[in-house]
Amino acid sequence: MAQLPPDGQYLIQQIGGVVILYERYTERELLRFDPGDSDATAKAQHAIYLSDELTAEAKCFAHFWCGYFYAHASGEQM
Repeated sequence: MAQLPPDGQYLIQQIGGVVILYERYTERELLRFDPGDSDATAKAQHAIYLSDELTAEAKCFAHFWCGYFYAHASGEQM
């Protein structure tokens, strides 16, 4: 699990076979995707890009973590 800056209001976490980006305290989901599916990961990245809720800094970290989870799920060598 990772807290997104600047204040940790949003968390991104892999639970079983899915990654969930959600709001801390309310647990309201912003998105959920299968990190082993490149198309699902790309769509999640696009949803992050379009988000009006996340700050630019939070988006940057969310993109990083999506790539991290994808790399580990798909076996990609970085």
